[in-house]
Amino acid sequence: MGNFRELQKCRLCTGEFYKTSVKLKDSPLANELYPSRELSLVADTFALEIVMCTECKHIQLKHIVDPGRLFSDYIYASGTSVTFKSHFNKLAEEISKLIPGGLALEVGSNDGTLLEALKDQGITTIGIEPSEYLAKMSENKCDFIYHNFLNETLCRDILEMHGPIDLVVGNNVFAHIDDLMEAFKNVTELLRTDGYFIFEVAHVLSLVNDHLFDTIYHEHMSYHSVTALEPILRKIGLNLIEVEEIETHGGSIRVICQKSQTKSPASSSVINILMKEGIAKLNSDVWMQEFNEYMKVLLQKTNDAVSNFPEDTIWFGYGAPAKAVTFINEFNLASLNIRGIIDDNPEKQKKFLPVSGIGVVARDELLRELNKFPSKSEFACIIFPWNLSDEIVEKLPNLDGKTIRAVWFLPTFKERRINK
Repeated sequence: MGNFRELQKCRLCTGEFYKTSVKLKDSPLANELYPSRELSLVADTFALEIVMCTECKHIQLKHIVDPGRLFSDYIYASGTSVTFKSHFNKLAEEISKLIPGGLALEVGSNDGTLLEALKDQGITTIGIEPSEYLAKMSENKCDFIYHNFLNETLCRDILEMHGPIDLVVGNNVFAHIDDLMEAFKNVTELLRTDGYFIFEVAHVLSLVNDHLFDTIYHEHMSYHSVTALEPILRKIGLNLIEVEEIETHGGSIRVICQKSQTKSPASSSVINILMKEGIAKLNSDVWMQEFNEYMKVLLQKTNDAVSNFPEDTIWFGYGAPAKAVTFINEFNLASLNIRGIIDDNPEKQKKFLPVSGIGVVARDELLRELNKFPSKSEFACIIFPWNLSDEIVEKLPNLDGKTIRAVWFLPTFKERRINK
């Protein structure tokens, strides 16, 4: 297909790749939902493989799909999760202490959840969002919104309109950018001298240690480690101040930088994480060899867990994030005849996951179907966004007193019986 390309060199330093890689099954685009089951069953699939640079140790997707196709119609909305709203409120409080009454810009501002929290703290807010749907959702939550990708022309326009920025923030967006080095340079250009750059990304250490293969999908072009980030940020004039380990997305890092040509000594938090990454062998390809071996074990564990359910179990799901598509595709969970996946985002409802053809539905719609089954029926709900399992368990529907076995497979298999 013409709308993807294969990387030959590292996207950060143009170094060579190790020969070892982590290669999953060819996969559809995880956020490309379809209006009919017939269309979903014939969705395009692309190679899904992560590689590692022998020089800078950056871990990245090898096959890159056109970002226009990936993100122009992106519909994931942060505000549908209570957990993420609380997370962003706390982040806004921390930012307000760094730049009280200042000017903040968010790259990939999504539905404006963080921008709104920042505005409530008295900060002037600017958002950049490539999805037209999400940009419109943000309009009344911030002071300025730009429906665009981060690029040199837009940065020039923003500087002319608003002047240098006090703080640039990006949450779970700097894994999604093809030309990552150019993006970091654009951020540096936007910042005033001594301005701050804060970004949160999934920590590849969690992917490696907990074998979170379902966080590998085409929208995630980079898999970040401090080992790879620190020298690259320093090279473009961003001084790494601190790295915080946070719980979002099953294990992330919040990277805090300041625009400065003077390098400060590494903080204890940076030294600690670099040590952890070294123990996990993120400075060589050994981790990939071990990861590939464990994938066989994980497949067997998943099959064993499923086999403990009666054959006539009625399966459904809750949450249709990108990781659901990778998990279903890699372990062929479509064979369970999943009745549907509940999702709280109205824009996902009445659509179908690519290749598997599983429908995404509103909670009440699936509830009506499930209540038609006899009282002795066995019900099992797969919670695909396992990082939000506690929140989702509380949302599980009441099936007229019937018991639901709620399960999630990562980081380890867990089951909870629900009887409302």
